[in-house]
Amino acid sequence: MESQKVKKGDTVETTIRDVAFGGDGVGLVNDLVIFVPFAVDGDRIRVELAGLKKKFARGEIKEILEPSPQRTAPVCPYFARCGGCRYQHIRYPHQLELKERQVREAFARIGKFPVPPLAPAKPSAAIYNYRGKAEYHINCGGENTIAIGFVHVSGSGVVDIRECMIVDDSINRACEAFRNALRAGEEKLRGRRLTLWSDAAEGGAISDLSSSSSVTRFVGSRSFLVPSRGFFQANCSMVETLAAEVIDLCALTGRETVLDCYCGSGLFALFALPRARRVFGIEGDRNAVRCAAINMGEEGKSKAKFFPGDAARVMGTEFVKGRMAVDVVILDPPRTGCSRKVLDALVALKPERVVYVSCNPATQARDCRYLAERGFLLKRLLPIDMFPQTGHIEVVGLLERREE
Repeated sequence: MESQKVKKGDTVETTIRDVAFGGDGVGLVNDLVIFVPFAVDGDRIRVELAGLKKKFARGEIKEILEPSPQRTAPVCPYFARCGGCRYQHIRYPHQLELKERQVREAFARIGKFPVPPLAPAKPSAAIYNYRGKAEYHINCGGENTIAIGFVHVSGSGVVDIRECMIVDDSINRACEAFRNALRAGEEKLRGRRLTLWSDAAEGGAISDLSSSSSVTRFVGSRSFLVPSRGFFQANCSMVETLAAEVIDLCALTGRETVLDCYCGSGLFALFALPRARRVFGIEGDRNAVRCAAINMGEEGKSKAKFFPGDAARVMGTEFVKGRMAVDVVILDPPRTGCSRKVLDALVALKPERVVYVSCNPATQARDCRYLAERGFLLKRLLPIDMFPQTGHIEVVGLLERREE
């Protein structure tokens, strides 16, 4: 079928060649690229074209003519309806291969690093029931039509979830208890969102979401106070591994000053503290800054200081203009990456090393290219699978300043 003659609603056959970042399989009919959710490379499928653009189309699987050897049966009954997990139909070792490939392609295409210094992806210790936090959507149309779950894969509506396969079991139990209490009139609906944290110590879950409340997270033998509305790494089985890898790349000897930018409640700062001379943190969430100061304990009173506020502003006023020397910068920005002002302030600080943690290889590659053009060398990229069964991947990058 000629690509210029196809139209929405047509059915075509294709073999999936790759899986794009985010989870869509990639096929080709003549010169037309087709993106197909829930497909995996090696599948030969019959696809209905659901959307057609000039150079690509989006399709829906109508029939799997020949399954890929990398395909497996998803364990979740909500798979392909719930928008959370996009990779449950892919064998886990191949999920890692795909994510590693996607990181490589992002840094080659967006970052303009022809041969990125990419290490093999580190697998998750747990591939199900690993999330320590879940944010549910609530759709309440009446006493008997309460849906508590996640957004439908189409982006419209809520899939009522009785058991999520990737959250800690204590969260599933707490969600079901909330659902039953809501129906019995013992619990009131206080919004259209429900956030639950797992409780590793008690086997329960925490749902107190007042602005000043906090929860306790455990990383190895250490406990962390975190704002209940704040951020903490999602994968309970891999937080310690992530922190260890970040601190290892910092290459601390006890003489360095470390700046943990977007520090949250101080996860990386706490692990750096025993091996650094001084540790500073910057975080926009004032409740997280309060928690970070508590998390540092007695040692932190003399060695650590945290600044609340915008990262670019604090870096500019306290560090660049204040001529405060920094040896190592840790970056863990949101998915949108770092602003130019943050990167420019970092360049002005001239740290020896930058350890960049990101869950978005595209913006990370963009920012690393910006730094590479301003005196830094990209030395290492380590994908860590903090999000099994999903299309997301965490990447820890190391940049070192070139000698002048």
